[in-house]
Amino acid sequence: MRGQAELGLDPESRGWMDGLQSAAAERDAVLARLHGLLLQVTRHEAGRTNGWVRLSGPDLDDLARQSAADALTAITAQLDGFRGQSRFRSWACKFAVFAVSATAGRRFWQARIMALDQDDWDRLPSSLHPHERAERNELLAALRRAADEDLSGEQRRVFTAVTLHGVPAAALATVLGSNRNAIYKALFEARRLLRARLAANGRDLAHLPRAPLTGSAWLDDLLAADPGDAGCDVAFHVLDRYAEAELNGTGPESRFPGVAAHLRRCEACHQDYQGLLAAVEGLRARRVCEMTDADMRPHDEGLRGAPVPVPQPCFGDLHVHMA
Repeated sequence: MRGQAELGLDPESRGWMDGLQSAAAERDAVLARLHGLLLQVTRHEAGRTNGWVRLSGPDLDDLARQSAADALTAITAQLDGFRGQSRFRSWACKFAVFAVSATAGRRFWQARIMALDQDDWDRLPSSLHPHERAERNELLAALRRAADEDLSGEQRRVFTAVTLHGVPAAALATVLGSNRNAIYKALFEARRLLRARLAANGRDLAHLPRAPLTGSAWLDDLLAADPGDAGCDVAFHVLDRYAEAELNGTGPESRFPGVAAHLRRCEACHQDYQGLLAAVEGLRARRVCEMTDADMRPHDEGLRGAPVPVPQPCFGDLHVHMA
């Protein structure tokens, strides 16, 4: 397996793989370096996504540390799955970002009490013009009937939790004893069934007022279910390659159309992707800084007494990529 994983690796990725597959002493040093890299990513990602976790100080840092430890465990367990289709750092950062989401999902309920079976359909949508409210009320009544009659208990619970209460998928997976992929599948199927029911009752979203192709904008967005959607598991598998393709300007949407469709509809994976973009972009910037600093050091013994130019400050912090 090692030979398969090492085919075509860039020098830096080969160094990581060799170190992680070496004798105990060297491997421990490489693991420590990798943990430091992961902790940098998880600290930034924990701060970026803290809006829905609402932690601060030591609690937020503890989330980052736990996430880095979980990511390191996942990476070492799945090391044979690295094929060099992206850089090792990008691949590793994917696990760090996902670990933050999973850890935050487990802690989401520490400061919240929420009845998932409580309906609040009037929250959809919250801002409409007066002339739109009559149609909205009629559509909500039809949507509620369809949810009661056509959805399974799991589908209805997931749909209402995500769309009415705004519960993140990772947090919902925790309380339901499930996983993000299963949560998204239930949500996707619920959207598909509800859209089909409205269409069967003469409310085809393609023929509703004000938008000849997409219908009522808020309802179309609520029930969008692209049949080409690849799902959470496939998206996670290629997310590092997708991010590198975007940063390289090589068009990931055309290479991975199913993942592009998924990222448009899955808020959890979209947020993970934004975090991964920020991490990969930040690490690239840091790499440039390190190379710049090295270039500005004296390379000749005869220059050691000469003044050394002071480089401009170059911060290795991760920068958020704006989509």
